[in-house]
Amino acid sequence: MYCEFCGKQNPDNSSFCTGCGNNLQQTAYLDGTSHEPIKYERVEFEVTQKLLALRATYKIKDVNKHEFMVAKKKFINPFRPYFYIETPDGQTLGHIQGNFWRTKYNLIDAQGNLHATVIFPFLMFFRKRFEIETPHGLYRSGESFFAYKFEAYSPNGQISFLVDKKILSIRDNFKIQSFGGLSPFITCLAAVCIDRKFHTGDKSPMDFD
Repeated sequence: MYCEFCGKQNPDNSSFCTGCGNNLQQTAYLDGTSHEPIKYERVEFEVTQKLLALRATYKIKDVNKHEFMVAKKKFINPFRPYFYIETPDGQTLGHIQGNFWRTKYNLIDAQGNLHATVIFPFLMFFRKRFEIETPHGLYRSGESFFAYKFEAYSPNGQISFLVDKKILSIRDNFKIQSFGGLSPFITCLAAVCIDRKFHTGDKSPMDFD
């Protein structure tokens, strides 16, 4: 059985991917239907922006430094941020589509299914925060003054994942600790959205720093 996100082969009838922690038996989409929470394995990821690339490119690796997902910004799309999500060998996994104001980013798979929406307040001033609308409810972050470290909490208040940006790095680098509350697809792409919003210029005209 192959994992649809990291491509790792797992034993038949496996419940979780041994590479990225994805639930191999259950999937839920953001389609207006209320879904029961799905369990995922606890794993760690690393999201690193590639240096000297012609377009913004993020490499996403598992705890064993195995690259399993790449996010590449569309070359010409000045009004709405758009990222292609692929495997390292170029197979399409989905895309990130932002709105004009850079306040909402939809996380969509290769079949066009909406997995989640990362939402940033229209006005934040100095307290950075975000929400993730998922099939299982709204996940909220704590507030961060410098936007270098965020904790995201499930609707019942349990920590879902921790995003920690490396300081004083020549390229953007995030460590992610996932505690099993969200899929690797949502968790890793949310980190890309956070970096675009707070650190690399995907800002609306109403943002203040």
